[in-house]
Amino acid sequence: MEDQLKLLKGFHGHLGPYVTAGLRMGRFALKRLQAKPHQGVEADVWCPASPPASCIMDGIQVATGCTLGKHNLRHHVDDEMRVLFRNRHTNEVVMLGLRAEAMQRAMAILEEESDTAASEFVANMPEGELLEELRGD
Repeated sequence: MEDQLKLLKGFHGHLGPYVTAGLRMGRFALKRLQAKPHQGVEADVWCPASPPASCIMDGIQVATGCTLGKHNLRHHVDDEMRVLFRNRHTNEVVMLGLRAEAMQRAMAILEEESDTAASEFVANMPEGELLEELRGD
């Protein structure tokens, strides 16, 4: 995880709670779907159009290799955040959301301490406290 956080920081420019949450979402989805990064997975992201919430897309890109250029990452502007990941070979899907209480705590840490401290909080949080599987229909 530490290597991916370094890569994420280089790609995004800094670490924060939403970009790190996107990384965690992408890693979870690859494992859950048994999908290969880059060409084996796609992601539809519903989130606000601006930071900090939209930063989840950069974390998803680093974790999964999905990109706008390959057309396997699509952004849908919405006030509610969720991501639908699809294994392109099996068509299996998983819809993930972020637990509101976890992100509220992360944002409080960001305001009281720093973006790096908030990122570390999200990076070290158990999956079940950060992520929730949503119905994809």
